[in-house]
Amino acid sequence: MQARANGFTLIEILVALTILFAAVVTGMLAFQNNMQNSVKAAEVMHVLSQVEAARSSIRFTLQHGEETRGTDLYTQDVKIDWQAEQVAYLPPAPYFDEGLGAANTFAPRYQLYAITLRMSYGSTAREFHYEELVWDEQMRQAAASP
Repeated sequence: MQARANGFTLIEILVALTILFAAVVTGMLAFQNNMQNSVKAAEVMHVLSQVEAARSSIRFTLQHGEETRGTDLYTQDVKIDWQAEQVAYLPPAPYFDEGLGAANTFAPRYQLYAITLRMSYGSTAREFHYEELVWDEQMRQAAASP
């Protein structure tokens, strides 16, 4: 009678190593994918956190300057390019003056712009489209001077 050897056969060890290798590789790929998604999400959040600062700067530029395009604006390493196209030049709504007995109308004082805002940081780039209504600064100065 032959004695049976204790231990694993070479085939059993190779099957176990193949399963272990597949599990480790799958785990590493999942971890790498998760890290890439985490970095991308952090970049997107950084860009989105700067949108209000960019809008405020654009609004100020449109109110106080003649510029309708900007390409050298940076805020916390977020590169900002924007373009504004004037859509309308509007007056305030007329109101009824009881003393005159008629509607009081005004000259145009508000400028409506269509804004295209492009923001980029790292490998992330986002484009926003919105409208901005700004007060005509020249009309404000004319109304303030006697």
